[in-house]
Amino acid sequence: SVGPGAVMGLVVVALVLAAAEFYQSVRNVGYRPAALLGLASVGGLALAVYWKGLEAYPLVLGLAMVGGLLWFLFGVESEHATANLAITLMGVLWIGGLGSFAALILKMPNGDAVLIGAVIGTVAYDVGGYVIGRTTGQSRLAPHISPNKTYEGLIGGMILSIVVTTLVLNSLPGVAPWTESMTDALWLGIAVAVMAPLGYLTQSFVKRDLGVKDMGSLLPGHGGVFDRFDALLFVLPAAYYVADLVLY
Repeated sequence: SVGPGAVMGLVVVALVLAAAEFYQSVRNVGYRPAALLGLASVGGLALAVYWKGLEAYPLVLGLAMVGGLLWFLFGVESEHATANLAITLMGVLWIGGLGSFAALILKMPNGDAVLIGAVIGTVAYDVGGYVIGRTTGQSRLAPHISPNKTYEGLIGGMILSIVVTTLVLNSLPGVAPWTESMTDALWLGIAVAVMAPLGYLTQSFVKRDLGVKDMGSLLPGHGGVFDRFDALLFVLPAAYYVADLVLY
């Protein structure tokens, strides 16, 4: 109801906070990323994509690459420059690159409804995976990556994501264009069910490699902003392309 511009402001804040948590986490284990450059690139990429669309990606990412090389060339951070540049760009691409698809979604007709659909499906996956995994989970999915993740939780979360996304979006008033066809909402639910667990497992893998439990502590009991949006980062590109294919 407040309009896509206001929502875009929230998106930028969330992405920059998530990137700040990532850079602090890697700094805690010995890396020295160009954090200021990375944060500016993440926020700038989201805003540029909202302004210019897909064509903003090569420009901003190219500037981030050149800026990073110059950052280390002139000795702002000089030790292990190659690894530190790589970890800086990883944050830009992972958080800024994937997260900026929220800006592309908001530029679409009825983009707020598309974004709502992506969020609802991701939350449904998280809730289903947690509840079913805790109550019935016996078979460990990837104990070397995420010890608490089970096949039962994975399947339960995927099913709940598909069901909730399909039924809720198709029945809620005011979330056009999902109300026009249940099949369209079903395709989104399937995309979310596939991509959400990949996003979750990817961040779990990185956290295990870094030796950290959470990327941040801003949300007591839930970790940080990045820990809450890990699955959604993978869902956003899928939601964008599903909406582009089935709705427009």
